Amino acid sequence: MNYTKEETIENFKVKYKKHIFSKSIKITLIKDGAILITMPVLCPFKNAKKFLIENFEKIKSFKFKNEILKPDFKTKFETLKTIKSNILKIQTIKNIVHFYYPENQDFYSKEIQEKYKEAIKKAIKIEAKNYLPKRLEFLAKKFNFKYNKITLRNQKTRFGSCSFKNNINLNINLMLYDFEIIDYVIIHELAHTKIKNHSEIFWNEVNKFCPNYKELRKKLKQKKYF
Repeated sequence: MNYTKEETIENFKVKYKKHIFSKSIKITLIKDGAILITMPVLCPFKNAKKFLIENFEKIKSFKFKNEILKPDFKTKFETLKTIKSNILKIQTIKNIVHFYYPENQDFYSKEIQEKYKEAIKKAIKIEAKNYLPKRLEFLAKKFNFKYNKITLRNQKTRFGSCSFKNNINLNINLMLYDFEIIDYVIIHELAHTKIKNHSEIFWNEVNKFCPNYKELRKKLKQKKYF
């Protein structure tokens, strides 16, 4: 296919293609990992690029969810071990998830990839249980916040929440993010123990303990979960 224009945005190769039958701008992830923008012939490139930028975080989230996993996937605390074997199974031993896969089979086959995602989920859950409650307790004491209890969940839409009774919920998928992003989410929910809204007063409270929260908040838009 001959592309009308190509460029690179955030390490993504973007290919623009004007097509006589296109009635609107369409975004597609193609096999080589690039982003294809199909657009009407009379559509200006700047309009297509603007549409892409507006949807860029969604595209990155979709790519993460559907990307091919390599056997060297690393969790934060090395709770996952990938082992060549003659069988395909997951075994948890002393809070370490062991993923066995047949070395004579294609690791990138759908069956093995789905099983590997299952193993990663188990490892993330273990790490979340070991890390998030302790980190919440530490930051609460450090910044003089009080909360009632913590619940960990596997969610696809929310990273955390705080009830009117100051019960805090945290998403186990936070373990896929950098530690500073995890701290931001925790501080965000701790701030809700004092202010139950997203007013200017609330964000000023968050800013006291996380001055770069705006930058970290943007990074959270790329949702990571399996």
